[in-house]
Amino acid sequence: MALTSPTPEQLTVESWSMYSVGILLIIGRIYSRCLILNGFRNLQTEDYLMIFNATMYTILMAAINVSGRTATNLMEPGTLETLTPEDIETRIYGSKIVILLEQAMLILIWGIKGCMILMYNRLTTRLQQQMLVRAVGGYIVVGFVSIELAWFLSCRPFNGYWALPVPMEQCATYQHYSIVQACFNISSDLMMLGIAIPLFLKARVPTKKKLILVGIFGCGIFVILAAILNKYYNFSNPFTTIYMLWYIREASTAVYVSNLPMLWPLFRRVFNIGSFQERSTPKYGSQPLSDMSKKKGTLTSLAGSEDRITREPALEIDQRISFTVEEYRREGKGGDVDVEMASKESQESIRSQGGYGRGVCAHNYKAEVSVGAP
Repeated sequence: MALTSPTPEQLTVESWSMYSVGILLIIGRIYSRCLILNGFRNLQTEDYLMIFNATMYTILMAAINVSGRTATNLMEPGTLETLTPEDIETRIYGSKIVILLEQAMLILIWGIKGCMILMYNRLTTRLQQQMLVRAVGGYIVVGFVSIELAWFLSCRPFNGYWALPVPMEQCATYQHYSIVQACFNISSDLMMLGIAIPLFLKARVPTKKKLILVGIFGCGIFVILAAILNKYYNFSNPFTTIYMLWYIREASTAVYVSNLPMLWPLFRRVFNIGSFQERSTPKYGSQPLSDMSKKKGTLTSLAGSEDRITREPALEIDQRISFTVEEYRREGKGGDVDVEMASKESQESIRSQGGYGRGVCAHNYKAEVSVGAP
């Protein structure tokens, strides 16, 4: 049974319904970040990048709806001879829309990858995983450049992308470009999942909240599946627009996954729920830094916004960040304890009691805090 293209109505319903959810999440993310960072001007690079992604998301959905109603220069053998001059003009226009569609999809997906890598880079500040995050970020940049080179070099001359008849098959099928795009897209998504899920599994948060985090980022598996399926239908059914449905699903799910974690501060305020930070644990909850320094190993925790972690004697760290990975580790000889806050926007104040100097606790145990501009 041959598969047929979705109707324009199907594309309209699915694209704009999923788009509405995605745009609401982006708006919620920006509002939540403004609450955390005290205003729009203090937003960080990934937040501005997400606003740009929203523009690409809008262009993508509009282009899909136009392209789903317009024929292109990709046609079955023998069709060209039957076309009227009006049909040719329509197909040239449709082919130009496909160029817009493909570029919007590429820039959106890579823009979302950029947002995620920037977030992971903050979460792993001064942790061993940060080098891995930066390596994956470099791979993503190389991938984007390679895909664009494949785009511009696969069809020569370039105006063959909208020519009738096409000068070469690749100008209509996009197969070489699609193969390069799929390889870098899927492999980089797998790499980012390999960073995120282990990081959150090690987070010092209650199991229920840990499962929520892993579930959100685990939706990246569906993004990968959608990327595979859109290429499968693109190659196996080249004369249909089934792949557009999977473009919609891949792009929308990527938008959801990249914005949901940043909504937690807003959820806390609206629903008056707790933070992701576990306020006390049997192991560390009421123990002084001097005792905690004697523990071996590393503890990684994921903190919600506006949480306060208090450790004896009277060391308080106020956080103003949606998600923070912090690492407590013992330094071999001196017994010092570093409290590392993986965030440039963290606003901390260290207050000591009992006559100790600023930032210095009892028994000469020090807390070094990575501080950035508020």
